[in-house]
Amino acid sequence: MNTRTCLACLILISIASPFAAADIIVDYTNDVGGNNGEPLNGLAARATFSIDGDGFTILLENTSTGVPVSFDTADSLLVSVGMNLPEGVAILSGDAALIGPGSAGLGSWSERVAGDSVGQQWLWTNDSGGDLMEAYTQILSTSNGQGGGTTTRFDGGSGGVSGPFGGIAADPPILGIPGSKPAVSSSIEFELTLTATLTELELAAVVNTSIVEYGSDQRYLGAPEPASAALLLAGLLLARRRR
Repeated sequence: MNTRTCLACLILISIASPFAAADIIVDYTNDVGGNNGEPLNGLAARATFSIDGDGFTILLENTSTGVPVSFDTADSLLVSVGMNLPEGVAILSGDAALIGPGSAGLGSWSERVAGDSVGQQWLWTNDSGGDLMEAYTQILSTSNGQGGGTTTRFDGGSGGVSGPFGGIAADPPILGIPGSKPAVSSSIEFELTLTATLTELELAAVVNTSIVEYGSDQRYLGAPEPASAALLLAGLLLARRRR
């Protein structure tokens, strides 16, 4: 039976064997910069990273309760997540980008419901991002500005995307979404296939160094401070000894 360990750094891990299915939940609360330097004022995000063999799922949520001063509607949208997979591992395919459980489309997507595709507005890449995401190799984004090389839309179609609209608003939205613009309330689930599976420790390292973006370079939030990596490793090892 799996053992679940809750860490002070807000990362939850479901423990199994090194290559079995595993989930990690991270709350992005660490301010790492952007064009808007005002206090976060409740800006926050959450992601659930899941592995099952070479299957890789990310449920990305906008958990904001407020936004920094001077943010407009586009700035308030969660538009990208960046990460670095281990050396030798890459995204093989982006299989789906779906409105998450309990979520719904907004604006021009108001008729869309949980489980509907928004893949025409989201892309993935193994070729790094732009601006503060230049250090990240794997990017999922609703912005053409993220992706230093080849990018692929989740729906497999040709052409680019037109973010920040198409991104994720809080639930309820803090700033109103225009009826002519697309957005999603609360969450989007991304389903991917990797070139190789990850161990739980590798997945933990990916999560602990990941980053999310709001608007067009307006604000970036990271996972908890690097010191939490030691807590994460200790929690994994302790859970295994108790099995």
